[in-house]
Amino acid sequence: MTAADGADGPAGAPGARPASGEGPAGGAGSTGSAGASWSLRPATLEDVEEIAFAELELFPDEAWSVFQLAEEIEHPDRRYVVAVEGGAEPTRSADGRTLPGRGGALLGYAGIMLAGDLADLHTIGTRREGEGIGRALLAWCEEQARTGGAERMLLEVREDNARARAVYAAAGYREIGRRRGYYRIRGRRIDALVMERELGALGGPSA
Repeated sequence: MTAADGADGPAGAPGARPASGEGPAGGAGSTGSAGASWSLRPATLEDVEEIAFAELELFPDEAWSVFQLAEEIEHPDRRYVVAVEGGAEPTRSADGRTLPGRGGALLGYAGIMLAGDLADLHTIGTRREGEGIGRALLAWCEEQARTGGAERMLLEVREDNARARAVYAAAGYREIGRRRGYYRIRGRRIDALVMERELGALGGPSA
């Protein structure tokens, strides 16, 4: 899906995929450059169908299925997030129960795998560029990785995706390896560049 290692992902799933170029990280309730507000919240099974549609739009040659996405989101060692239009504040049901907010249309999503002191960015994608959504999704994943005990984050990015490579480099990722012919796009084999970032302690600075 985005640019990270697909190891231990859903059966037959490709590696992670690169985010679109984005500006500084935003967060819950952030306002984009066009004045449209958006927010981040943890992904749930209710988001799977919409994420699958986004997959087909963003990664038609590598899209994960609804079943693969559901398996990912439910896995105890995965952390998935979505960016949605508007706020995602909790709401109250008719019987007075507090329900998690849903927000509006899906603007982006991302997910990681936790494996001890290592986290792997499995996917990241945005439907709207230039508003910091991709950077905010990446920052959320990094924070979840730290909380889960990870000291490093790995990802993979297509060699020919200069924009995504620049985004990751600006976020502190450095190239540490290459997987030749890893991506198969419309009959072409494209190398994946493996990138890594050292994560600082929870609440502290990153390397």
